[in-house]
Amino acid sequence: MKKTTKQFFARRYRLIIGYIGLLVAFFCVLIFLPKVAPGGLSSAEMQSAIKSSNISTNFIQQGSIIDLPYHLLQKLSLNLFGLNLISIKLPSIIIGVFTALLIVLLINRWFKSDVAIFGSVLAVLSAAFLFLATSGTPTIMYIFWLSLLLWLGSKIVGNKNVSPILVVSFFLAVSASLYTPHLIYVAITIAIAGLLHPHLRFALKQIKPIQVILSFAIFAVIALPLAVSCIMQPSVINDILFAPNFDFGSYFTNISESFAPFFSFGIAYDSVYLSPLFNLATIALIFIGILASMGELFTSRNTVISLLVIFAIVFSGLNKDIAILVIIPVAILSAAGIESIFKKWHSLFPENPYARFIGTVPMLVVVLLIILPSFSHFVEGYHYTPNVAKNFNNDIELINKFDSGSILVVSETQDNRDFYKLFERYNSITVVDKMPERTPNRIIYLSNICDDERFALKQIITSPKSRNSDRLYIYEKIPTNQGEE
Repeated sequence: MKKTTKQFFARRYRLIIGYIGLLVAFFCVLIFLPKVAPGGLSSAEMQSAIKSSNISTNFIQQGSIIDLPYHLLQKLSLNLFGLNLISIKLPSIIIGVFTALLIVLLINRWFKSDVAIFGSVLAVLSAAFLFLATSGTPTIMYIFWLSLLLWLGSKIVGNKNVSPILVVSFFLAVSASLYTPHLIYVAITIAIAGLLHPHLRFALKQIKPIQVILSFAIFAVIALPLAVSCIMQPSVINDILFAPNFDFGSYFTNISESFAPFFSFGIAYDSVYLSPLFNLATIALIFIGILASMGELFTSRNTVISLLVIFAIVFSGLNKDIAILVIIPVAILSAAGIESIFKKWHSLFPENPYARFIGTVPMLVVVLLIILPSFSHFVEGYHYTPNVAKNFNNDIELINKFDSGSILVVSETQDNRDFYKLFERYNSITVVDKMPERTPNRIIYLSNICDDERFALKQIITSPKSRNSDRLYIYEKIPTNQGEE
């Protein structure tokens, strides 16, 4: 008995240590990656930083309610650490770590631990997920909320003794997810499924009335600011249900453009996403997982996969960012493919424990052969793929090398000018649109040329992230004994 207990805990602790090690490694990778790849900011990240910094206490009346949880976290990061590459991306890094944990827990609900840990590694270290977790935009929230809802739902359904904390957490997650565009459709789907599906109705009946009342009260409190904002600013309704400036004529074009970079092996699209996001080895595992799942079409796992794929396809026509939701089905199907391979190997040696152990070694090699090229593709692709690299610049890193009190000239026609104005608020760098009346001894121009004869060009700071590599022009005042005053 003691020996059996010891073996159980030894195995249990090995798995716990393995998952903790995976999450620690993932967090370290995410902290390190922004300096390497993409190595800069996209226009969407700049706009996100602008929106976060401008959020005030009257955000309901302003209508700046969309993706509010993310922007509040990003604003806190900017206030604590100033305007820099890490502070803009830190919210996504933190949420990415929690999302990775949720994906691990979710895969563990449907697969054995040895399969789940391989599937989890493939999911959280894939190029697609690494990009989301290091991009300073709210796009990561789609994966986070759906992973959280799926995991909480799987813990509630089929459980006779449902914890009140789980029920309250589920309703809290549903209400908070409404702030992310289009996830209101997920909430509506959950409500309809709860009324129509017999298993879900049975699960709801197991919940105590006091828990239901408390959950709905929390739901109402969290969703109330969104409802009030929709009344005061009707444009918010369009953002929640559709998209800003949405045109139904471009619906099918949006779907095509959304998924084009995901599986393109010959063309690099003009996008922030690398092509392909999923390599051939991963696609092979997905096909194996699909074939292995054909005999279990009506299981909860396959139902989730089908609904997520349909949701991603349908609503990517409204918002291209939603296409990235296929990460979750890809993670589940990859794990199903690994499970199928394990079963096939174990069936050859059903009574030989050594053969079962040795069978994990080739799979470990396969996972490494998928992860390492994918990671290399992620790092190198954002430097050497012109159609992708041109969508990022590292001006923020270049400007932050200058001391506080420096003067940066940004013309009124410069793209993302409002973003550069944030250097005044967070980094004490004065930003103007033309030469100030009281001219300093040194002035910095952003991608512009000074026509003041009192100044001479002393240095050009270049960037490998821009097609036009000249980014900053450093001018210094000519001494009066060498030129005009």
